[in-house]
Amino acid sequence: MSASEDPRWPDLAKASEALRSGDGSGVKVAVIDSGVDPTHPALHGMELQDDIVISCDGVNLHIGENQGTDVYGHGTAVASLISNEAPAAIFGSFRALDSTNQARSFVIAECVSQAIARGYQVINCSFGCRGLARYVMDYKEWVDEAFLAGVQVVAACSNVNSSIREWPAYFPSVISVQGIDCQPEELFSKRGEMVSFFARGERVEVPWLDGEMKTETGSSYAAPLVTGRIARLLSAFPEMEPSLIKPLLSILASAR
Repeated sequence: MSASEDPRWPDLAKASEALRSGDGSGVKVAVIDSGVDPTHPALHGMELQDDIVISCDGVNLHIGENQGTDVYGHGTAVASLISNEAPAAIFGSFRALDSTNQARSFVIAECVSQAIARGYQVINCSFGCRGLARYVMDYKEWVDEAFLAGVQVVAACSNVNSSIREWPAYFPSVISVQGIDCQPEELFSKRGEMVSFFARGERVEVPWLDGEMKTETGSSYAAPLVTGRIARLLSAFPEMEPSLIKPLLSILASAR
């Protein structure tokens, strides 16, 4: 078998076509967020393969059924943006964020572990924690777990400046994204920086609570666009070597 025929190493032209026109069929995408409301009209009856909430009583973690609840609106927005890019993907909602859009690091870690154990291939993390040293290991453990399992983690960087360290975006194995003012179909990369991908994150119309729509700005809304495109690639090349996704995406994106 030649290198060009090896399913682990996709042809660039075919990968470029998949990135433009794929639908994410069969790829499992986990949304770690505030929950997803699949009844919102903008989600067009999205079915969630898993819909769980992780909570803590102060001592123990508990896994429960979330039952289509979004306590803030952010998760529904994120799920909609991913679905627009990869409508045939398989979605799971893992609620970690609360009604103030905050989450404990160990709750996030359990959500990610649950997603990995349930076979999700891409994990969207439209959140971040400022890079104080005491927080790093809370994130590194599950980022490493995902890397070893061949799971792609996509994370939003700081809304203020991409040079500000935030976790998980600042780990090298994470596909980190900054929101910029560009067209929805555009994707940019810039080598030599910890945050190396750029997608539309300004003035994005998204679904929110109670069936309403909002116009939002932030890297939170750029990361899902990249998540959806990764689902497109994985759908077209299910046997692709997982470590190739980030450099392949960098090659296929426009230089910035």
